[in-house]
Amino acid sequence: MEESNGNIKFLSAISYIGILFVIGHFAVEKNNPDLRFHTYQGGVLFAFFTVLYFIDFLVYLLLSFIPSFQLVICTLLTVGISVAYIILTAMGIGYAISFKQRFLPFVGSAAVSLRRKLDGKHSDK
Repeated sequence: MEESNGNIKFLSAISYIGILFVIGHFAVEKNNPDLRFHTYQGGVLFAFFTVLYFIDFLVYLLLSFIPSFQLVICTLLTVGISVAYIILTAMGIGYAISFKQRFLPFVGSAAVSLRRKLDGKHSDK
């Protein structure tokens, strides 16, 4: 049982590192409530910040006609997004390691509502 808890803790923690949340969806322990919580939250975190980085890229393209303004705005925007991503990732990993199901700011409630919607679709079949 201790080995299983170690696996769940590890899989939950890596769920917050980029696209590695996918590993939790295919793991043997995928029906564990802690792992499911962190896997969904890690997935929503990844999607949320992927969208933010895409918006940052669009701003970069839109400001290409003012190079100095583009450099300042896009650098500040990229640094801000990156710092927020690192902080939320660290918080998620900390919660996963300590077996706590706590919502991350901005993404936690979206992860729970996504999980409920997807669970509802699977239960109808």
